[in-house]
Amino acid sequence: MRRSCWRWLLPILLTAAPVSADTPAAGVPKDVRLPVKLSVAIYMPAQTRRWRAPVQGVFGTSRTLEDTVVSAGQIYFSESHLAEAGTEAPFSLLLALHPEIKGESGRLVYTLNYAVFAADSQPLLKSSEAVTVNGFDVDHATLQATQQVMATMINGLHPDETKYPPVLSLKSRSLEFAVNHDKPWGTGTGFFFNSNGQILTAAHVIHDCVKIEVKRDDKVLPAKLLAASNVVDVAALDTGTASTAFLSFRRDTPLELGEPVTNVSFPLQSILAATPNLTRGNVSSRGGLTGAVGQFQFSAPIQPGASGGPVVSDGGELLGVTVSTLNAAALAKQGTIPQNVNFALEARYVAKFLQKNALTFTSVEANPHGDAHTANQAALGAVVSVQCYE
Repeated sequence: MRRSCWRWLLPILLTAAPVSADTPAAGVPKDVRLPVKLSVAIYMPAQTRRWRAPVQGVFGTSRTLEDTVVSAGQIYFSESHLAEAGTEAPFSLLLALHPEIKGESGRLVYTLNYAVFAADSQPLLKSSEAVTVNGFDVDHATLQATQQVMATMINGLHPDETKYPPVLSLKSRSLEFAVNHDKPWGTGTGFFFNSNGQILTAAHVIHDCVKIEVKRDDKVLPAKLLAASNVVDVAALDTGTASTAFLSFRRDTPLELGEPVTNVSFPLQSILAATPNLTRGNVSSRGGLTGAVGQFQFSAPIQPGASGGPVVSDGGELLGVTVSTLNAAALAKQGTIPQNVNFALEARYVAKFLQKNALTFTSVEANPHGDAHTANQAALGAVVSVQCYE
C-alpha cells in the first residue's frame, strides 16, 4: 500500500517563470553581496524533490522542485547543490527542507519547514516559512518559500567561509539528522522471520527511506536495510535485537484454493490506534496481477499501511507477504467495484530472496491440527509496524 502524498495536485499545477540570476533576492540587507561565497548542501525528501512542474511558455517542458530549489539557492550562495549520501565533496552548511502543501479555496498554502546544520546534528536554525499563491502553482510557491529561507539564513547566521569552513562531508555520514523526525513520511507493516531480529516487509514501504524504525506496543527499534528486490517487492531489515516470536515458512505444501488465512497489519497509522489489525479470508487464486511474479490473491480485507504484513495459514506458517490491492476508486470510475481483491508474494519466492541474500529462516512441515486461533497468535506475535522517515 503506497504512502500518501501530494500527487493529486500535479495535474492541475499552474506555472511560474524559471528562476534565474536576475530573480530579486528578497529579504537580504543591501550591504550583503550575493551570492555569498559559501558551499551549501540542500536536503529534500526524495519523494518531493523529483516532482515535476511545467515551465511557463515552454510546451511539454517541466522541471523538478529539486531544480527550482537548487537554482534559487545559487542566487544566495555561490555553491548550492543537493545533499547526497556518500558524496565526498565537503560543504559548509546543510539546509534541510521539508515542504507541506494544502489547497484552500482555490489557493495554495505552502509551508516550508527547514533546519540549518553545521558541524554537528543540532540545528543552528530551525523554523518554517509559509507562502500563499493563487491557483496551485507549486513551482512558484517553492521558489518564494526557498528565497525566504535563504534570506533568513543570511540574516540569522551572517555566514562566510571563515565562520563556516567547508569541512563537512557525507562520505561516511548518514543523512538521518536531516529528516523530519516529527512524523514518518510513510508507514507499513513487517514481521520477524527469524530469532536474530530480522524483519520482512514490502520493498515499496521502505523505498527512499533515510531512517527506518519498527514499532510494537511502546517499543521502537531502529532498523537498517539488509536487502531489497523491487521486482518481487520484498525487503529484509535488521533491528539487531533478538526476537523469540517469528514466523516460519510452510514446507512442501502448495497453496490450496479456498484455504483460510489470517492477515495482520498496521493500517492507516495516522488515523487508527497503534495496535495490530487482524482480518480473516481465503486464498482466492494462485495467480496475481497480470505480469506480476510470484503473487497469489487472497480475500482478507486490507487497508493502506497493510503492505509488508504476513499472510498466515491456520497452521501458523507463513504463506506470503502482502504487497498490494486493487485500486477501488480508479475501477469504480470504470463501473467496477472490486471487493477484497488483494495480493501477496508467495512464501516460496520470499524464501528464494532470503537464500540469495544469505539470510536465515526456518521451514516447517504443515501443521494439520491448526485453526484460526493458531494462525492469529502466530501472526500477532511476530508483526510490527514499519515507519519510514525522509
